[in-house]
Amino acid sequence: MFLKKYVKNRRKLKILLLVTVIALIVATIVLFNSNNEHEKIIDVGFIDVFDTKSESREEHPVIVPEKYNEHKVKTRLIKDKIKYLTQNRERDSDIDNEEFTKLDTVTTNVHIFYTAPVAWYKKGKPHKLVKETIDENDTVVIPQKVPKVLNTAFYPALGLYKPTTGVLRKQFENIKNAGIGVLILTLNPKLSEDLIQLILNTAPSFNLTVTFEVGLANNQSLDFLKSQLETIRKYSTSEAFYRVLSITKNSYVPLIYVSNAYKLNEVDKVFCSNQMDNARDVLDALFIGHIRLKTHAETMRRLCFDGFYSKVPSNGATFASTWKNWSYLKSFAVTYKMLFVPTVGPGFAERNKFPRHGDIQRHRSNGRYYGVAWRTAIINHIGFINIASYNNWQDGSQIEEVLPRSGFLDYNPGSPRKYLELTAHWVGNFLKSKKQSQSICYELLNNTIC
Repeated sequence: MFLKKYVKNRRKLKILLLVTVIALIVATIVLFNSNNEHEKIIDVGFIDVFDTKSESREEHPVIVPEKYNEHKVKTRLIKDKIKYLTQNRERDSDIDNEEFTKLDTVTTNVHIFYTAPVAWYKKGKPHKLVKETIDENDTVVIPQKVPKVLNTAFYPALGLYKPTTGVLRKQFENIKNAGIGVLILTLNPKLSEDLIQLILNTAPSFNLTVTFEVGLANNQSLDFLKSQLETIRKYSTSEAFYRVLSITKNSYVPLIYVSNAYKLNEVDKVFCSNQMDNARDVLDALFIGHIRLKTHAETMRRLCFDGFYSKVPSNGATFASTWKNWSYLKSFAVTYKMLFVPTVGPGFAERNKFPRHGDIQRHRSNGRYYGVAWRTAIINHIGFINIASYNNWQDGSQIEEVLPRSGFLDYNPGSPRKYLELTAHWVGNFLKSKKQSQSICYELLNNTIC
């Protein structure tokens, strides 16, 4: 009678069923707790802090949440950092102890441009990163402490080094191990006589010799060129001054590079011996002129240069720096008894917003770019090769060791010494090709050198 009374009202029936279900759930929970009053639910995210009997702890461990402890957290972070630094130190130690490729001999037929470590880098102000503010007088205020940006695409492993005997010795050791025998120093106003003398005094200890590159810009006269040759002549008696054997003169003569030589006026014929007041009167040497265009090779011939070089290690940037044109330039040089000295390099990466040489950036392609340049020079049976460069960081053409650092390029995949290793490899291949050559002397227009 009781149920029949509520069946007629569906809403009341639903309430009755809900109450019945709840009552059954409560009864079940009470019955479960009465049979298992000593059991606790285990959560693996908690820590056991109760000291109970070992048996009960193993069967039913009691867990409570861990409280945040700032001291413990800082201690753990410090320990993790020490462990990380220790692992990195061990890894760096393994790299330092690793045996790298070293050539047992150096060749004076391979020259490398070496930037004397004086003011070779600069730090510019990245205006876009500077947050300007406006004061109460509506005046723009720029913070005094402005972040600096290094003008290099790579970061040297030696840091932003300055000229010291220790730095020179480390760099010269790397150059010697790569089999290179001649450093090319570019004369500039920042290169002091004391530093030149220090380089000349240090080089012989590593079986290295030193030659020079003089420059000529549009606004500089021939007198400026001669003044540079006068400067070089002061060092010509040094043991480290690079010379080649002149069979014709039965003596050793210097070999000098002339940058921007194509800008000289052909009428002046400044290097022709039959001209009055010519450059050879200042310094008797072999002169190798920098060229860019196809016609510049003929210009060098008319100016009485002994040879020419391409200077820029950027394939396709100029006619002379384009690898496929080297066979033509070699043939031209042989025809007119001149030297063609191609310039090889691992790549080109100027970081300046407006590159000094235009859009001639060249990716290193994991060393393949460098390899093609070397192979092209070797198959053309080139007598002399120069490398740009050992440490021209501004052009990004260096083979010196780099330091992987945020915001800079590196040599990955590979070690920081990757391009020193590759240079040793290719110099070795170049020496093998030289051994197969029947002649080690070069007949020039007015001379024969060995």
